[in-house]
Amino acid sequence: MQEEQKPEEQQKPPEDVISDYYEGVKQLEREGHETGIRKARNALFITAGLFLVWEAIAIGRAGIPLSLLPPSYIAIVVAEIGSFIALAFWTKTRPYTAIVAGIILFVLLWVLAVLLSEDKTKAITGGIIVRIIILVNLISALKPAKAWEDLNRK
Repeated sequence: MQEEQKPEEQQKPPEDVISDYYEGVKQLEREGHETGIRKARNALFITAGLFLVWEAIAIGRAGIPLSLLPPSYIAIVVAEIGSFIALAFWTKTRPYTAIVAGIILFVLLWVLAVLLSEDKTKAITGGIIVRIIILVNLISALKPAKAWEDLNRK
């Protein structure tokens, strides 16, 4: 019995086999880095939620009815929360840049809260454990995010 081979079924040239193998390895590496990126994405979403909760608590403590809140205050809160949500979605295409921007924004908002607060010590230490957890999650995702972006550039 002689087996007939169609031209498509013949072996691939060695270059194709090597490039297919290389693409497979790159895909496995990407998948390995995506776990860290997913943690950062979740941390950015959680940060947006925490800002919403913190602002709601601040409004409740101040005893200001929602109808009397200035539109500029509402715009600032929406911008803060929207920024973190946008950065979380941006991690799908540019994770390293989004995470760095998220860290910078988070620290800047913390510094701004301290500067505008009457009780500086309370502003610095209030929610410190949650802030540290968020920063650790974001910072730990920097390395896999950078590696993921480098793999996708090549």
